[in-house]
Amino acid sequence: MRRLVHKLEQRDIAAVCIEDKLFPKTNSFIDGKAQPLADIDEFCGKIKAGKGAQRDDDFAIVARVESFIAGWDLAEALKRAEAYHQAGTDAILIHSALSMPDEVLDFKKAWGDRCSVIIVPTKYYATPTELFREYGFSMVIWANQILRSAIDAMQKTARQLYQDRNLSSVEDRIAPITEVFRIQRVYELNSLDSVVQAGSF
Repeated sequence: MRRLVHKLEQRDIAAVCIEDKLFPKTNSFIDGKAQPLADIDEFCGKIKAGKGAQRDDDFAIVARVESFIAGWDLAEALKRAEAYHQAGTDAILIHSALSMPDEVLDFKKAWGDRCSVIIVPTKYYATPTELFREYGFSMVIWANQILRSAIDAMQKTARQLYQDRNLSSVEDRIAPITEVFRIQRVYELNSLDSVVQAGSF
């Protein structure tokens, strides 16, 4: 954990989120109740090690509590969150696999403002964001919608190409190749290469 924090800080990464499951973990939405949780004291040790190793006061460690995912109740979630809070975590990420936000709302109501609370409403996506504001959540992470929309777009393009056997039917609705270069920062890299080759560094 100490080495991880040092490496992240070197790369100007603002925070790391660690979750209280045992290795090897799987996605929280795949048979979550069969996934055992880490020992509380051991997990607290990781938090303490990370906080003790950080050099940047603004670097944050987020403890992700998987109690609800693993089938435990509110009391267990609160017990773990409090232990992690005492160990020094900067925020709690409380996760739920229900299609309604009841578990996370109950948690926030009982938890209060002891430290920041983060949620990931992948399953309870229909909940109005305003409700999360009312309850005082510090952050809402929309974790996979961009990835899933990209998958949908790629599948549609692949089907169109298979059907038409030519590129003209998709070219006007996909990103231009120049956008790929922009994301890769190709032009910036070329400029740096020119500077290095000229010896002006």
